[in-house]
Amino acid sequence: MIYSENTALQAACLHIVGNKTLDEGLSISETPMRIKSTMLPVLTHFFISSFKSDERYVFFHHSGLEFNFVHKVVAGIFDNPSLLYDGSVMLANQLYECSEHNQIKGGEFCVAYFKELEIDGKKVDAVGIFKSERKDTYLRVITQAGNNNLEQENGININKLDKGCLIFNLERENGYVIAIIDNTNKTEAKYWVEDFLQAKPRSDEYHRTRSILSATRGFITKQLPSNREVSKGEQAELMDKTLRYFQENESFDIDDFSSKVMGNAEMSADFVQYVESYMVKNKLERVDNFDISSSAVKKSSRSMKSVIKLDKNFHIYVHGGEGLIKRGYDEATGMEYYQLFFKNEE
Repeated sequence: MIYSENTALQAACLHIVGNKTLDEGLSISETPMRIKSTMLPVLTHFFISSFKSDERYVFFHHSGLEFNFVHKVVAGIFDNPSLLYDGSVMLANQLYECSEHNQIKGGEFCVAYFKELEIDGKKVDAVGIFKSERKDTYLRVITQAGNNNLEQENGININKLDKGCLIFNLERENGYVIAIIDNTNKTEAKYWVEDFLQAKPRSDEYHRTRSILSATRGFITKQLPSNREVSKGEQAELMDKTLRYFQENESFDIDDFSSKVMGNAEMSADFVQYVESYMVKNKLERVDNFDISSSAVKKSSRSMKSVIKLDKNFHIYVHGGEGLIKRGYDEATGMEYYQLFFKNEE
């Protein structure tokens, strides 16, 4: 849960940030927004409701955290919330400098200050930074001279936040605790997280669980077939055993996992070596023992489905049953086959 009934939007500043490459410029408001009381719950919903993931980030900089521009500005706002407007102008200018890819769309840029946002059972102040790039079409009913008509309007959908981050006033010295949304990000424009915010995943249970699951998937689907003969059925069984381990255990231990899931000493050693190389290659912290995040397992399970695809005729979904799938070759037809063993047909 990100916010509670006591969450209050204290102030917000709105500017327009264009694409620098296209010379679209900046439109800086002269004062903070004047928010009507009836708009407060609407804006709070728009700013906060889309943050549903448990994944968290931190600010960083290769030369030291003190060189991260957004971290420095936000720290100043936390020290003195009356500096929100000045900070919003600096952040708008910084975002404009980062908006140099020709595919980046201009849009409304907002910086807001919240009281009593809830995270991990703690209620703290937070600074929100948001950008809206897409416009939706709405129909408005106009009643005039006894007639009812429809008019088209373009505006921001309050249920669709394009880009945003919530910076919680926690762990300043480590880069704060940050929740990030980027619903319009493409491979050609990673400027929001990497260039503007300069944020990276926080090394916590969620990130560690996701990382080791991703490494395990790579080992099963890529590394393992390149080193030994392994059928798709065996890969599916390993994938299913992996998910069941993470669903049935509260903590992860790499030796325990490799022994129970990989099955033999040689494959276990290959797995441990692969994980080490994977973490180095992806610049991730290797942690061999940690508490498992159930939400991370749920998120990763979508990409770890145990499915055997046979030509374009059959898909076999494997949900367990180790040793109940066997592969063979039929000489009469010259085709491969799978045997599935079961007790009851549902």
